[in-house]
Amino acid sequence: MQLTAKPSHSQPLFTSKTIWNIVFLILAFWLAKANASESEETEPASKISNAELEKLDVNELKMTVLTDISSTIISDEELASSIKTNIASLVISPLMLTPEVQVVGSDEFTRPIAVSFQKTFEQSLMNMLDEALLSHAIAIIHTRKPTTPLCNPVGKALRQTMSASMQDDPHRVKTIQDRTFTLRRMAQKGSPVELYVAYTKGGLDKRSPEEQQIYKKEVNNTANSSLRDKEMTCTEMPDEIVGASYLLTTKRGNTLFFSTNGTQAADAAGSTVWRFWFGSLKDASVEKRYKEVIKYLKEGGLDIPVK
Repeated sequence: MQLTAKPSHSQPLFTSKTIWNIVFLILAFWLAKANASESEETEPASKISNAELEKLDVNELKMTVLTDISSTIISDEELASSIKTNIASLVISPLMLTPEVQVVGSDEFTRPIAVSFQKTFEQSLMNMLDEALLSHAIAIIHTRKPTTPLCNPVGKALRQTMSASMQDDPHRVKTIQDRTFTLRRMAQKGSPVELYVAYTKGGLDKRSPEEQQIYKKEVNNTANSSLRDKEMTCTEMPDEIVGASYLLTTKRGNTLFFSTNGTQAADAAGSTVWRFWFGSLKDASVEKRYKEVIKYLKEGGLDIPVK
């Protein structure tokens, strides 16, 4: 499903209509879930297949995560209202109905939407773990250079870490600053989180000396027990691979997959396409994304214990 973004000045203000659209979608899901649960209780267990139970389990977690993201986005006082509206209408609402979404437009317009959503997803992932709604999580950042947030000080964004067009744009700078917190929180979580930072051979050398020093300090920090530094053997990474992937294991042992595709801050310029996949590995588009990412990582010498 492709959603082409219009220039930011033409986007509507953050309205109650957007909020209510999300609320109605959430309510519809939970009503459907309640009916399904009632059916489970009244019908013989043999009539409900394992595949149906798995689908219910994965969809329940997906909607719980999206609900949590919606709540966090709405309550974020530092996030511009127009960006909140665009995240809700271009990403959250569509993902409640379909496993794949695209946001297209200038980097100035799309990056605050895409990366703010990713950051909030990472926050939600940690919330789900804290509340024991997940049993395990694997996060893989697969980019040409080590992930930008861990190459920057906490709460800050170095000018050399981003393209010239980003440097004086507070909305895009904020996307780096915010994720310096979320990724470090993940890195320090320990079991049951595994955070892999995968990058091409020589990718770290393409960072500035200051960025390299910050990243190496994070890698060597014993508090970051979940962090795995993974320099791959490959020297190239296709544009369609650049992004991040997350495998969430439910309490029942089923897998929910979330993946992003975009560009790193250093390459932010012109028009960009951001893609999101969120759903069961049995969804065709989700499975395709999962297989292409894992295939590339394995060919690059990265052996991550996944399905």
